Amino acid sequence: MTTDPLQRQEALRDYQPSDNPSPYQLLYGLRDNPFPSLALFSPTADDPRRNGRIYDSTFRTREEQRFFRLFIQPQSGEDAIRLGFLRLDTQAGGRGTGKSCFLNRVMGRVNAQDWQDWSSNPQDPRLNSLAIHLLPEPRKQRHLWQLARLVFETMAESDLFSRVDLDLRAAMFFKLVPQDRRTALLTEQRQKINEALRSSTGFLKLMNEVAVTPQDFVNAVDAGLRQIGENAPDHGFRDVFVKAGCDLGTAWKTWTEDYSVSNDYAWRKAGVAWLVNGLVPVLVMAGYQRLVLLVDEFERIYRSQTGREREEFLYALRQTFYEGGSVAARREYVTTVLTIHPSMEGYLSKVWSRVGLDHLAPLDPDRIDHVAVELGRSTSAALLHLLATYLDYFRSETDEHRGTVYPFADDALEPVFTDARYYPRGALWYAHHILRKAVTERTPPLITKAFVEQFLGTGEKPPLDELDQGYQLPESETDLQK
Repeated sequence: MTTDPLQRQEALRDYQPSDNPSPYQLLYGLRDNPFPSLALFSPTADDPRRNGRIYDSTFRTREEQRFFRLFIQPQSGEDAIRLGFLRLDTQAGGRGTGKSCFLNRVMGRVNAQDWQDWSSNPQDPRLNSLAIHLLPEPRKQRHLWQLARLVFETMAESDLFSRVDLDLRAAMFFKLVPQDRRTALLTEQRQKINEALRSSTGFLKLMNEVAVTPQDFVNAVDAGLRQIGENAPDHGFRDVFVKAGCDLGTAWKTWTEDYSVSNDYAWRKAGVAWLVNGLVPVLVMAGYQRLVLLVDEFERIYRSQTGREREEFLYALRQTFYEGGSVAARREYVTTVLTIHPSMEGYLSKVWSRVGLDHLAPLDPDRIDHVAVELGRSTSAALLHLLATYLDYFRSETDEHRGTVYPFADDALEPVFTDARYYPRGALWYAHHILRKAVTERTPPLITKAFVEQFLGTGEKPPLDELDQGYQLPESETDLQK
């Protein structure tokens, strides 16, 4: 290997991939191994096997419908639940049940207004919500201000600022353009208008054509934010936003480049207010009726906190989002869904009740079902369909095997499902490694049950984090009952 960096770069630049098909293509008609080698969900990964792009829409149909009926549009016509849980079936274990992919899926459906199979009234304005899938990191979200910062960071990473900016411009188009002119424009130039709304420069050019200046736009937004946020301190959020031309993407760039605004001290002092009194009014003006926070892996927050920090965090959650004087609380604006593992409910219940959250979302075993979606155990049929979905993603559209688990024989995978205890993640891990072994050994184009059992007989198993023995919270790390 050369030590000359220029020569290495020349080699990389001049490299041409081989035209030879991969062994997966030669043996089974697959572009690559369809299954993730380590089935850990990561929304920012480029690999579709890990970022949620491959999703079996039938795998959690019942749970999806229940989620929408509880948290978005109840069938009874009553208000949606504003604080609830995503629970894991005690028999399904703690890891590998697909909860992160599920949350990512429902976030996408809410934000895309994809309600074809559950909404009885698609025109209901309450359905226009913004959902954010939050993935806490161990020991990094011990306080509510840190969770608030995670909301902003996740919006930036997920390009949700651009989405809100687009909807805000659309809302202001209806507010600032006279109705007769607006009607004519929408009739004659709807496509052009939709394209113009996608950028601040395009929008301002459009506004200029109807004699609306950039300052008119800024002044109107500023006035609206002042009215919505009346008497609720936002600690400078509106000022930064207005100076950025009422563009969240630009405002966030300004904040992250100005260390005096983006350091821990500033977030500790003002981060929660930036969320509930700063961002929320912007969302209101953009036409969103609710902000839905989908908090994944809640035990990552809980287990890293001291007893005092837990009580402070949960009390602040109640006061800031649900009962205090913030814009979010006054407007009953925030819905929070916490993912909790079965072994955690007992630890959480005492402090939950002590800070007064029990009347909002009871943790009592006899009542929690009313405010929770439970991810139940998988079945053989569901797992077969899931694996077929991954396989089809890597097949050609004309492949005769689409919709099947070929190159696996029909009965080959049942031992895998049993060994994986019907965890989706474990089943995907086994499928990846068995298929890789078949390719390495140039197995004929049908992987039999005997071949699968031979692999299982080697004792090779997913890493502990992939297939654990239920999810336990060790008291040796943190005293979870204090």
